[in-house]
Amino acid sequence: MKPIVLACLASLTLVAACENSAPQDDAEYGESLSMFDAGDAVMEASSYAPAAPPPPPPSPTRAGMTDSERSGNPDTAPDTRLIAYSYSYQLETPAAATSGLIDTHREACLSAGPEVCQVVNANIYQQGDHGVAGSLALRAVPAWIDTFRAGLGGQLETAAGRIRHQAQDAEDLTAAIVDLEARLEAKQTLRTRLTTLLERPGATVEELVQVERELARLQGDIEGSQARVRAMRGRVSMSSLTVNYSSRVDPVSRSAFDPLGRALRNLTGNFASGLADVLTFIAGALPWLVVILPVGWLSARWIGGMMRRRRDQKQS
Repeated sequence: MKPIVLACLASLTLVAACENSAPQDDAEYGESLSMFDAGDAVMEASSYAPAAPPPPPPSPTRAGMTDSERSGNPDTAPDTRLIAYSYSYQLETPAAATSGLIDTHREACLSAGPEVCQVVNANIYQQGDHGVAGSLALRAVPAWIDTFRAGLGGQLETAAGRIRHQAQDAEDLTAAIVDLEARLEAKQTLRTRLTTLLERPGATVEELVQVERELARLQGDIEGSQARVRAMRGRVSMSSLTVNYSSRVDPVSRSAFDPLGRALRNLTGNFASGLADVLTFIAGALPWLVVILPVGWLSARWIGGMMRRRRDQKQS
């Protein structure tokens, strides 16, 4: 039993090492599978247990693909590319139409249902005298996104708005998904082997504890890989759309008398502010007047006396 355990644990170590490798994945997967075959040979040679069962069939999502396709070889990769698209728009509309346009787009997504469109984030906030601004982040199937983009121009024309900026990004996830699913399949095969070891008679308690420990760790890796696959396939199946809204500032004043009206409304405040400035100046200058006035008076008398003496000297 111990050689069998060691063979499967060595296989588990090689599969775990594949998670931290990039270009050498194919060779390590081949070595891992060869260790599986070595474990089968040991099992067949043992006199107390039958041969190990064959590995489980490939999952439906990978059925029909060759080994080279699973390995992510670009020369034999599947024709269907797994691409995640994202779109972003910057819209400018009149202040009175901004809130209504945001609500229209949000309700259109909600009415489509969560399986077609999902509202990830929605914000509406005031910009002071400049109107309303907001943002809307959506995730939707490509068909809904295409319909939204096709009708956006007509909605903006009706609302007297325009598209200030638009962008489209695409990320090819084909190689990443194929590689991750291949690693997941190898881990599931190894899990089947370890589960078979637990059911064989003659194993010691130490061996069973070691196998169960590695089986629990492997199960955690499998669930993590499945979650990553679901997340990446979710990005492919539902594109992301981000729309930012801003109100257009009217460059012309609504009335020629608006400046006069503002001045009249601020008359009392401006008068009080000016009077406060004068009182502040007087309060700050008053201590200096106590010193400056006597010095100035004495200086004027001294200068006047000198001038009179000089006049008297010239006359004499």
